[in-house]
Amino acid sequence: MPAPRERTVARVEIELTRLARVLEAVRRHRSYPIEPAQYLHLCILKAEGPRTVAGLAARLLLDASTVTRQIAAMESAGLVSREPHPTDSRSHLIAPTALGLARAEEMRTGRRARVAQLLADWPEADRAELARLLERLSLGLIGQIERSLADSG
Repeated sequence: MPAPRERTVARVEIELTRLARVLEAVRRHRSYPIEPAQYLHLCILKAEGPRTVAGLAARLLLDASTVTRQIAAMESAGLVSREPHPTDSRSHLIAPTALGLARAEEMRTGRRARVAQLLADWPEADRAELARLLERLSLGLIGQIERSLADSG
């Protein structure tokens, strides 16, 4: 019989797998104003200001070529614009457009309404604990990725 810690790790692994599958199914069956990756880019650009593609890639722990493709699609859709970099003539700063900010806000509003509905019958203490644990998990995963990248490069 596995030890309690092993059972807990196994349960968390299964629940994370199930959550990823359910979130993917929701994404496939729901009409969003923008793609989830575009939403994340726009949220960062709104909160932190214009960034280079390399800066966005580093912030998101993604390869610059991936972000370059995503930004090109966003630029074509009118969600972001490129501005000359003030100190580096070889690069551009990516900034959200009014349309991009509006689409991100539309998506944020819808997503938060669905989360609020999902958690409506949870006690506030449980909602706060879920938020705290999700943040801890996210930061732990980010730390693992950053250490792995530092070790490999």
